[in-house]
This record gives sequence, C-alpha cells and structure tokens, in this order.
Amino acid sequence: MQTDYERLAATSQAHLWNPFTQMKDYHASEPLIIERGEGIRLYDIHGRAYFDGFSSVWLNIHGHNVPELNQAITDQLGRVAHSTLLGMANVPAIELAGKLAEITPPGLTKV
Repeated sequence: MQTDYERLAATSQAHLWNPFTQMKDYHASEPLIIERGEGIRLYDIHGRAYFDGFSSVWLNIHGHNVPELNQAITDQLGRVAHSTLLGMANVPAIELAGKLAEITPPGLTKV
C-alpha cells in the first residue's frame, strides 16, 4: 500500500511541471513536498520545517497563515475574488492607489 508521500510523489512526477526546476534532478531524489505554512516556515508532508527563503520572490513577504491576512483575504473573497483593471476599476485597487499616492514622493501620483 502506498503512503501519502509515495502517492503524491508519483502524481507529481506524472503530472506536475515545476517552473525553474530541472525535473530530472528533482525526481531523481526524494522530492520536497510542502503541506502547509506558518509564519516564515514551510512544513513538508513529513512534518519537517524549512525557512521560506523564496517567499519574497513570489510576493509573499508577510509569511504564511497569518490570521489577520487570512481574514482580510476571506473578507475580500466574499465580495469579489478578482476584477481586471482593463477598461474598468475596482474598489480595492482604487483605495490602495490612493493610499500609495499619499506616501510616495511628490510627483508620483499613479500606481
């Protein structure tokens, strides 16, 4: 009987492409499979903790599973998950633009 790790590793190898990763090398050894995040740490499916040194690359500079951010995201999802700025605007984008314009140097008025 396969363990969860073995099942996930096999499914990953069969179906998942990891960007910026040499896939032959990734699958040649025990693939790292992340299950959850808390603050600045990620945890693999074996329970091992890792500092998340990549998060800022993908704009997650505030950590993982932060209750205040989770609530803000949940609140926003209750209104609208995504709305383009192509030919229209949306309330969060307008409010954020106004706040950013307030704190930038003079002359920087568009974000």
